[in-house]
Amino acid sequence: MKRNPNHIVGIYNYCDRWCERCTFTSRCAVFASEKNLSPEQNDITNKVFWDNISNIFAEAVIELKKAADANDISLDDIDEAEMKAYDEKIKTDSEEMKKHPLIKYCREYMDAAKHLLDTNTTIKNKGETDLQLIELGLKDVAETKLIFQNIADNLEIIQWYLFQILVKFMRALPTFDDDEDFEMSDDSNGSAKVALIATDRCLQAWQNIIKLLPALEDDTIPLLALLQKIKKIGLVTFPNAMAFVRLGLDE
Repeated sequence: MKRNPNHIVGIYNYCDRWCERCTFTSRCAVFASEKNLSPEQNDITNKVFWDNISNIFAEAVIELKKAADANDISLDDIDEAEMKAYDEKIKTDSEEMKKHPLIKYCREYMDAAKHLLDTNTTIKNKGETDLQLIELGLKDVAETKLIFQNIADNLEIIQWYLFQILVKFMRALPTFDDDEDFEMSDDSNGSAKVALIATDRCLQAWQNIIKLLPALEDDTIPLLALLQKIKKIGLVTFPNAMAFVRLGLDE
């Protein structure tokens, strides 16, 4: 795409990709490139989606080669031994990352929250009960509608960040370095900040749901405990994350 001077360069690197709730879409190059995609191009199960991804990567390779040529870098002169060592390091780092307590608790939260969302019938039962009370004239329609809208809003937040907390921390950990001047540490702090913000939003959303649905409290408390652990370990692991300034979003 031709660069738009109104776009904030890199704003999309440290966002939560919730474009529907973002006030910066008019200044985001990624949103501009995706808003005209067809439903098929946005459907991960459709061949058109993967064809589009393939084309994007092909174009990226062309641009990479142009940049390499401009800087007298040969992409063909790759030492096989170095590549093998690099692959081994990536594999080792990946295995070590899976053992990190932050990743462990993120996975536990993700699995437990998904199980609760998939199997719990409390919301459905409340809906059926309230509908009967409305029909009997014992419950106000507008008030009931507002309650369920609030429940839906908070569930939407929980579902949006369900996998993202884990993904963002996994992106942050492999390149993290405690040297504040190290560029990759800044990138890690940016990703960790998105994960920490998502963790806080999920904590608040679950607390709101408990207020609206007290019957869910016993099932929800373990999730709150996991989120608190994730937040605590995340802040210790990335002490500079919340101070990281995301272009546009934090300015």
